[in-house]
Amino acid sequence: MHKFSRNMINDFENKADLTMALICRIMMLFFGVIILLNAIGVFVIQPIIYPALICSAIIMFTPTVLYNFLHLNTLGVRYFVLTLIVLMSGVLYSILSYHVIAMLVFPVVISCLYSDTKSVIFTSVLGVPVIIIAHFIAFALKIVPDEPLVTIKGIVLFGIIPRLIEYAGFVVICCFTAAKIQELINGLAHKNDELYNEQESIITSLAELIEAQSQETGQHVKRVSEYTRILCEALGMPDEEVWKVSTAAALHDAGKMIIDQNILNKPGKLTAEEFDIVKQHVAYGKKLLEKNTGELMRIAANIAYHHHEKYDGNGYMGIKGENIDRYARCVSVADVFDALVSRRPYKEPWTPEAAYEEIVSQSGKQFDPAVVEVFKNNFDKFREVLQKYPDNK
Repeated sequence: MHKFSRNMINDFENKADLTMALICRIMMLFFGVIILLNAIGVFVIQPIIYPALICSAIIMFTPTVLYNFLHLNTLGVRYFVLTLIVLMSGVLYSILSYHVIAMLVFPVVISCLYSDTKSVIFTSVLGVPVIIIAHFIAFALKIVPDEPLVTIKGIVLFGIIPRLIEYAGFVVICCFTAAKIQELINGLAHKNDELYNEQESIITSLAELIEAQSQETGQHVKRVSEYTRILCEALGMPDEEVWKVSTAAALHDAGKMIIDQNILNKPGKLTAEEFDIVKQHVAYGKKLLEKNTGELMRIAANIAYHHHEKYDGNGYMGIKGENIDRYARCVSVADVFDALVSRRPYKEPWTPEAAYEEIVSQSGKQFDPAVVEVFKNNFDKFREVLQKYPDNK
């Protein structure tokens, strides 16, 4: 499974944690209703219910503390929370008896949030002894002083066994529900994998074609992708976003495949007409890439169209400042740096230090100041990439 598909499943589980915390907070309101109904005499329960409800409310607030405040989303924490909820349901059932039969199945139902049969089975197995013990506690406290639940035999035959049968029915339903949801999520992750792999394959093929057409730039597209990755990481983008942008950056010059190679590789200064032809590659790249479906291609199309824009508005299309695609602003720094330090038909390579000074001097003019700032802080990584992917001689 693609690591970002795995991240998608992790996000789903983390959202399930937050949903569980929300449901538990709603249950706290349910406890308040019980106290209110007892106060107005709808049903009468023993005074022991009040400390039990307070303890239960604390348990119900535990997921909020762990998930919302402390952001603890490990598997061990989830099982710990489920264990607390099972124990709480047993305590409440033993005290409230048949007034809250739903409490017995509440932990099993809520475990379905994770669409994982293991969680459902864990909760179900733990719930069986809790149900049995809860009935004997209710018997000892004489919570239901009516026939036939006033004897051990009556508790077993008319209390425990019927409840376990009902409980088993709910468990089966919850297991099937969790399994079906899990199947749907895994299917979605599989389709996500296929989409990622397909787009990555297309981008790799196109990037290799672009590089094969170049007579001088060698591994330019690889270096630009790596430079872009460094900048995006330094700007604090999530891992998946960094991967998407750095992968799509390989196609920043896709439109040059349509430009006359004699003009692109001309060993001298271009005429005004020739330069106008070269400038069209950004529009060609956008048209070429935007016809393909998928987020990677959409990002690549925007980068191809915007990467020659200047922050002060003096670029190819006159787009200015924040109106320039945010990803293209990163690719622009990466592309220019590599162009400066690489040999071209019309120039010799600059030293990395000279290229550094040029880019820094263009902060707020050609380049986004925020991107230039992270470039300055990560210049050593740029030099490492330059050494790792040297041009083919």
